[in-house]
Amino acid sequence: MPRFASFSSSAASKVPSTPRVLISCTTGVELACVGWSHRAHARPVLPLRGIRVLRLFSLRGHHRHRMSGEEAKLKLKIEQAEAAVARAQKVYEEAEPGSSKDSCLQLLLAEKASLLADKKALEQVREKDLLQQRAAAGKRGRGVTSVDDHYHDQLPHLKKARTDAGTGVEGLDREEIAALINKKLPTASSYSKATAGGWADNRYKTLQPYVNFHRQHTLQDQRTIPVALLDPILAQIAEDCASAAPTQGDCIFTTRVASAMSENFKTEGERTDKFWELLEHENSIKFQRIDFGDAKTDGSLTHPKGGLMVNIEVKNEVGSGGGAIHVQNAVYAAKYAAGQAGVLRQFSTCPTLLIELAGPNMSLSGAVFSNVVVCDQLTPMVSLLWQPHSPLMLQAARCFAAVRLALPRLLAYYDSVQSQALRQQLDFPYPTSFTASDGNGRVHFKYVQQLSCLCFRGSIQPHGQSVFIKFCRSYSTAAHQAMATAGYAPALLGFEQLVQGWWLIVQEFVDAVPWDEMVDKPVEPLKAAVCALHAAGFVHGDLRGCNILVAASAVYLIDFEWAGLVGTATYPYFMNHADIQWPDGAGDGRLVTESHDLWWLRNLI
Repeated sequence: MPRFASFSSSAASKVPSTPRVLISCTTGVELACVGWSHRAHARPVLPLRGIRVLRLFSLRGHHRHRMSGEEAKLKLKIEQAEAAVARAQKVYEEAEPGSSKDSCLQLLLAEKASLLADKKALEQVREKDLLQQRAAAGKRGRGVTSVDDHYHDQLPHLKKARTDAGTGVEGLDREEIAALINKKLPTASSYSKATAGGWADNRYKTLQPYVNFHRQHTLQDQRTIPVALLDPILAQIAEDCASAAPTQGDCIFTTRVASAMSENFKTEGERTDKFWELLEHENSIKFQRIDFGDAKTDGSLTHPKGGLMVNIEVKNEVGSGGGAIHVQNAVYAAKYAAGQAGVLRQFSTCPTLLIELAGPNMSLSGAVFSNVVVCDQLTPMVSLLWQPHSPLMLQAARCFAAVRLALPRLLAYYDSVQSQALRQQLDFPYPTSFTASDGNGRVHFKYVQQLSCLCFRGSIQPHGQSVFIKFCRSYSTAAHQAMATAGYAPALLGFEQLVQGWWLIVQEFVDAVPWDEMVDKPVEPLKAAVCALHAAGFVHGDLRGCNILVAASAVYLIDFEWAGLVGTATYPYFMNHADIQWPDGAGDGRLVTESHDLWWLRNLI
């Protein structure tokens, strides 16, 4: 029986403002017939004979958002501005290349800037209204949460249940996330500490889903797309740091830096000034300190059009300052992207190269603003000590070579980003095309949904065929194609290697059910699929139920990341041994064998 039942009553219709009558059906002895008032709270109206009347709770104390006249006007203005942006976007896309297209771009940027200003104004009005409501609630003696928490709770009517492309975590779009970061992210030096007031403080739990700064250990973090898949320039930096061949000039410069950084500096400022001097002279650049009101950066390289290309964070020695240097540097990148980047943020992920210097040690990181702010380390801490006979100096030379190569790429990116076709899906990986396996050239696709950290559903443009998109570090395309040809895997539509060793895999999207969810499991087709795999000379290595799809009576093997030829395929490092039981002999870096696949087969059937 439902907790509340409703019925019509002629008596109830005589009571003003009581169009419906509710009966509480809780425990049988305490029932009440109540009317729902236009004042939004319940009160006794028609007590049933012989039954005690209950007063229902008042909704007046519940903190609901009341829209002011000023807010209503701004909402209408925003709707008009969004329509103007859509019109300007269409005109820009249809314009011919040349001065006409440039003019259309300027109009589009102006409309976007106007829309952004209106959204910020609406945010300020809502905050003011919430503060007034809090003050009024305080006068009536009602307890409320802190202003910041109440603000975050109210931030969207705003919190729409959006799952389509272009929205961020928990339904917030990028501008709403930028507003939240501007409001709640504290000073870089404070947030970098793991003590009270730092990134581990419970006060910032509502903020942490939107700022992924190295400390990835939650379920939400596991859905965060790596920086290397969000920006190709930062991915190339990581690759260059690992494998670039330094020039003679890079080696000479590394020698100068090592000699200088091995010295003892009395203050952080002295070390910073020397590091500035070396980098500026070598790369013909000029650093500045950006003032965020509550703190200044140790060194920043900005683009005239509004991009933060490089940011430096310096500690005089390892451990000095009391905070995590990588987190502190990431905070500056987040604050800049959410604040000063302004209109640029509308069509760019605002890629920034971060340089951390702690005494004679340096690391490089990369930061972007996709649907959240993401920052990943691109290198470990590299020694800058003067060690001419150590291979560590070669590692340092590769890092400085990577910086030298990245600067013109970042400059060219920010030079041209406003004149390029606007990138529409900033919260998805940067690849949007692949070379078709059937030889039909480049195929373009659009992301539709993020299924996991590295897996997506997409659609081929322009006809809309659904595809499954996966990014991974290794993949046996040969095994996949062999199984697809035999009818035991979805069609492999295309694949290609990206920067920093990533692979893009695009396959047919099969409307199927995972093996584990099947009641009547097609055992014989599964046996045939595994036999066909081994007959072709391949092993799979991960034949769990989640990697087997069933459509009608057909069985499809998927996820060929660990697959390969018998005798050569190996398991990856950092396997999940905590939650998954593996066959005997299966372990990090060891060979995948046919017996392992057969062990999985026996467990599945």
